[in-house]
Amino acid sequence: MSPPVRRLPGVLRLLAALMLLLTVPVAARGLSPHGNPVITVLIRGVAVTAEVVSSPEKLYLGLSHRPGLPPGHGMLFMLPEVAVQHFCMRDMRFPLDFLWLKDGRVVGVTVEVPADFPGTVTSPEPVAQVLEVPAGFVAAHGIRVGDPVELRP
Repeated sequence: MSPPVRRLPGVLRLLAALMLLLTVPVAARGLSPHGNPVITVLIRGVAVTAEVVSSPEKLYLGLSHRPGLPPGHGMLFMLPEVAVQHFCMRDMRFPLDFLWLKDGRVVGVTVEVPADFPGTVTSPEPVAQVLEVPAGFVAAHGIRVGDPVELRP
């Protein structure tokens, strides 16, 4: 078992992200119809309206069972620690693009993952933030590894 000190940086990043969300009044940032805080994620200037999830239950559920997402919308997963992340398409009804984020940059993209994909989608390196968007977003906006990412309440 790792000593708690090794997990501290990931915990600090999560706490910093949560503090950012908590410092903006709920009315100003809004909540999604699913009760998740909503922020704007800018990727090289391209805006995504993103639901933010961080609780174990919300991280597990993700976008499962939803019929789709409007263009320009997504879900930002704020994971508890920087690690190689593994996602599945459990109970998904539409295909996704995954943007793997770290230190304010896109560090990887996984595109056009079918809703019925039976395997695991894995980050190319350790990350603590993952943005899921409708399939085709990455191609439509020319998103590339290295692009800057900014979170705005």
